[in-house]
Amino acid sequence: MTPEELVIKLIRRGINVSPEALELLRDLDEELLDRIVDRYSEVVVLEERHVKQFLESDESDVEPPALPSLPDEFVIERDPTNLGVEGKVDEFVRLMQYRFNKLREVLMERMHVEPLPIGMINGGNRKNGDKVVIIGMIMEKRYYQDRTIRVELDDDTGSTQVYFPYGNEVWEIVDRIPVDSVVAITGVITGNRVIGEKVHLPDVNGGERNRAEVPVKVALLSDIHIGSKYFNEKKFRKFLEWLSSDEANDVRYLIIGGDLIDGIGVYPNQEEELLIPDIYEQYKKAAELLQEIPDRVRVIYIPGNHEPVRQAEPQPKVPKKYVEPLLDALPDMIMLGNPAVFRVLGVRFYVYHGRSLNAVFKLVPGLQPVKPRTVVESMRWLIKLRHLAPIWGEHPISPESIDWLLIDEVPDVLHTGHVHVYGVGEYKGIRIVNSGTFEEETPYIRSLGIKVTVGKVPIVDLSNLEVKIKEF
Repeated sequence: MTPEELVIKLIRRGINVSPEALELLRDLDEELLDRIVDRYSEVVVLEERHVKQFLESDESDVEPPALPSLPDEFVIERDPTNLGVEGKVDEFVRLMQYRFNKLREVLMERMHVEPLPIGMINGGNRKNGDKVVIIGMIMEKRYYQDRTIRVELDDDTGSTQVYFPYGNEVWEIVDRIPVDSVVAITGVITGNRVIGEKVHLPDVNGGERNRAEVPVKVALLSDIHIGSKYFNEKKFRKFLEWLSSDEANDVRYLIIGGDLIDGIGVYPNQEEELLIPDIYEQYKKAAELLQEIPDRVRVIYIPGNHEPVRQAEPQPKVPKKYVEPLLDALPDMIMLGNPAVFRVLGVRFYVYHGRSLNAVFKLVPGLQPVKPRTVVESMRWLIKLRHLAPIWGEHPISPESIDWLLIDEVPDVLHTGHVHVYGVGEYKGIRIVNSGTFEEETPYIRSLGIKVTVGKVPIVDLSNLEVKIKEF
């Protein structure tokens, strides 16, 4: 590996390197290099002293611990890894092109049609009155005084304006579709524009979803916020006691969808709301609590926006240096990134912390205020648009080489959190679950007018995807 390639590799992992450290690293084999990078993943600049410290320690001679073997009943399908970009404009262009091309393929397969490239609408032998099918990304929506909606639709050949007059079912659908969505439109050419007649979303087909052959159950949690003054430890301990009871004997998995701890410096003046103002101590407290989980229950844990990982999605799993107490307490715990896709006994789970729901509530009409019904409806929109963060620019998204947030495979269960309001529903056979919170109302949540749902734990039966709410 040349020095230039080595520098690029480190930058993509978010690490700068000093010239002295670079000189030491260039002679190491790739396996040892990766272990050094993992060891110092949190430093801003990897310096000579870091490399020498590692090479002089026992760590360089010891094989890294093997990952716990996963039983056949648990299969990871997607876990964000090898993340890291340089922040160049072409990386953002690449990400949006990847998203567009994948969703265009989904639409073409669903509609069994070859769309007209948008750049050909005003060329060739096209004339007024011709009916066309086009697929593009919505770049802009504008409303006129008569409530006509004008949509600017873009593909890789050009852009056009599509008009939807007020007063029909299509208008109501377009009104709720946010910008950055990829859609198919059937319409009629009129001059240099298109009058829209139908709109098609990527969506999913209905049908029977995967089920387990045995009645194994999965408990879904998120937004526990250990370390916050508002964490309801009493209710959480009641949940842990129940998990060890005979009544919960068929619960074999526990999925934590982010914000296990409250973190440090997540928002202004957070320190005033912390009971435990140290991230390592928060994880020690989490380990003290979670060690009460019985051995028959396997824990899967992804980060949210309060964990000590980057804010931009997709997020990597929480670094080992923070969670060592948890791993000591729960050696079988499975650490994954956000979002993660996996199967339990054949049932496919999409687990996403849910930060994008803020934008969906904000920009899709009819979803305020936030309550159990609207939480479910907002999650339905993620499925309809086939993307976990369909609206660009409302929260940080990293332009990775692939779009980890696409819903390219059909889930059996979609599990989110973040908004602190539970919701359980169904969409075309997919079970939709937002797992609420174990944190009481904070001043920030109060300012949003959200009524939090504390201590309600959804329990999913994998044999039929039925969900029961246990309240503690």
